[in-house]
Amino acid sequence: MKLVSIGKVILFLFILFVCSGITAQSYERDWRTDRQKIKIISYNIMDGFSNGADKDRIARFTAWVKEQSPDVLALNELCGFTEAKLKELAAGYGHPYVAIVKENGYPVGLTSRTPLKVIDRKIDGYGHGLLHCKVLDMDFLVTHLNPSDRLKRKKEADNIVDYINSNQLTNCLLMGDMNAHSPFDASWTDEHLEDYAVISTFMAASLHDICYMFTPDSQRYSFPSRILAGSPKGDALRRQQERIDFIFVTDSLRPDCVDAQIYNGPENDYLSDHYPVGISMFIPKK
Repeated sequence: MKLVSIGKVILFLFILFVCSGITAQSYERDWRTDRQKIKIISYNIMDGFSNGADKDRIARFTAWVKEQSPDVLALNELCGFTEAKLKELAAGYGHPYVAIVKENGYPVGLTSRTPLKVIDRKIDGYGHGLLHCKVLDMDFLVTHLNPSDRLKRKKEADNIVDYINSNQLTNCLLMGDMNAHSPFDASWTDEHLEDYAVISTFMAASLHDICYMFTPDSQRYSFPSRILAGSPKGDALRRQQERIDFIFVTDSLRPDCVDAQIYNGPENDYLSDHYPVGISMFIPKK
């Protein structure tokens, strides 16, 4: 009996030691003085707030972003926006640095609290475009994949993976409206909506889906919002909750990701037909 008791004590002390070590390592990683926590959000803003004409939505969006205080914000559907107009919008929530992939159609863009450098603006072969910027020594790729053609959408995904590999982007984040579903969501996504090829392509390229890691199934939908409730398809749209907005990171950045959220609460019900997605990371302090 004594041997059993001693064994239990030793096992308990071992587990306590291991857990303490993990906690200490996590604390040291997350809170040591040479690291900083940053927040990144990706948001499809639905036709650029009606090509910039919906001032009420713009005001409410600006207030929400200001409250969330992201360090970097990726935007889809910047319809009617020029880089100058995007700069004016971003100034309202404290981001002096902006980039846009193009100034027609359905552009993607990026705004930042800290300086950003545009590396490339890809149009051909990338649907609504692929914007590549360097921010905080990381490569940010913002895109919006084809909404209606599965084959084109898959080709765009292949092109993105090829771009990441050919440019050796090891510290990379990929984000935007992918118009595709994840196999991780198969348990709650309607089967007639299944389109896993695109997200599986990214997963096979060792890109990590951060919202999946930190968000339970019941809270993981990003589309549609209640703004579509008044449309003829509103009831059906609300019944088929989907996750089509993503933020992926490469292997080297995965350990730095500490949280994620899909902001599908009432405060975002009527800002866009999509809900924004976000992640938090600890990175070396500048």
